[in-house]
Amino acid sequence: MDIKKGVDEVISHYPKLHYIPEKVLIVGEIEISEGDVYNIEVDISGYPYHFPIVNEIDDRIPKKLDRHIYTDTGSCCFTTAAKAQILLKTKIESLKTFFDEILEKYLENNSYYEIHGYYFDEEYAHGSQGVVDGYKDILGVQDIIIIGRLIYNRIKGEKLKIKDRCYCGSGMIMKRCNNGKHCRMYREFKFIEKEILSHDLMHLNKVLESK
Repeated sequence: MDIKKGVDEVISHYPKLHYIPEKVLIVGEIEISEGDVYNIEVDISGYPYHFPIVNEIDDRIPKKLDRHIYTDTGSCCFTTAAKAQILLKTKIESLKTFFDEILEKYLENNSYYEIHGYYFDEEYAHGSQGVVDGYKDILGVQDIIIIGRLIYNRIKGEKLKIKDRCYCGSGMIMKRCNNGKHCRMYREFKFIEKEILSHDLMHLNKVLESK
């Protein structure tokens, strides 16, 4: 990946940002709307394998989990680790796409919260329940046992095929179940790395133990 090209595209669209190559940081201001400005620092050293690490450096967003800021690092929490991996492999085609579709929408959501006291866009809870809710959306099922089994089987290297019975329990084969929706969801589920799956399986177990 050409980092310089990606950075140039971002800075061309967001002229108040600048790049510090020796630190692999993009820093400066993003104006969400007229007069609505965020001062940010974006570490892109892990991109495209991981989401860039973003810090809002004026303390406009409180360092609280319920404001979607990691309290240990102070960085922004955009989504679950599993969904981030899927997005990087399906929708985030460039660094500018991350800024446009993930970061800018996150900041817009915060501005909305400042006015209304709640977010206009769906947000996951932090902790184990948020991880579980993310997988419910990824796989299109609500049953935690089914989700846990799928994660465990993927960690072991097992994969469902399009002519296998669907994981949801409908009895239909994958490619026909729910008009192929579960087949498409499972295809994206396979993008999640085993390291993330193993970590998330522990969260599923915590939720199950709490019930």
